[in-house]
Amino acid sequence: MTMTYSLNRSPRRLCEEMEPFIPPMEQERLVRRPFNHYTPALTDWWIVPSLDLPFFKFGKYFFTWDVKQRTSLQCGLCLTKGLDPMLAAVYPSRKGRRLLMDESWAWNRFHAAVEKGVFEEKLRRSARAIGHEVEIVFDGGYVDDPGLFNPDAGTRRRDRYTLVYQPEDDSLRVARAKRDAMCLKFLNKVHCISEFREAMRTLAAEQFLWCDIFVSNSYLIPLTEEFPAEAEVRSAREIYDEWLGFWREFV
Repeated sequence: MTMTYSLNRSPRRLCEEMEPFIPPMEQERLVRRPFNHYTPALTDWWIVPSLDLPFFKFGKYFFTWDVKQRTSLQCGLCLTKGLDPMLAAVYPSRKGRRLLMDESWAWNRFHAAVEKGVFEEKLRRSARAIGHEVEIVFDGGYVDDPGLFNPDAGTRRRDRYTLVYQPEDDSLRVARAKRDAMCLKFLNKVHCISEFREAMRTLAAEQFLWCDIFVSNSYLIPLTEEFPAEAEVRSAREIYDEWLGFWREFV
């Protein structure tokens, strides 16, 4: 697997450098947002296409790393599958209603792109552009009461599955799986694009399932001030051109 290095060495710096290279869209305002405002140099960052809060209904670019090791940066597309709007009659609270999907959620465009084969083609083209496999991470859990649910709470029970798309044989496989909620086990059956499409239908039908999806690529960070002599180093613009640009229609 070919790995390249990022010229920018933290999620914050890569996010800041990336924003000017994202083509603007009509009636859109790109906004940089940290996950933790108190530790902006260390926390995850997003580029979101709106000032509106909460921003989980939008597709967004994410920038993250392992805060302990800090040896690589992960970036890509992040979007959320929220709760079925049919639950409005059951959970009418104001806080709960914001978790219910409507036509403005990016999930709808993404799911339609999976059904039409658009996502499949982008997956293939992006893997060719970066020269190696692509990760698709699912992080989700059931919501018992939307009025009491906090999407950002780290203590909630959830599953986390990492699927890897391998361009050599156009296959998918489960690379890692954390099964605390046993709600994403249908992803175990995914070995090809058609099975991925079927899994997304299963996900869409789960009314009470909240799931964050990350389409992710990694860039190394050198352990010293100098890059290795043989390193392929990518600027923010090059990372956009070879990777993030493929997912612009969902942001």
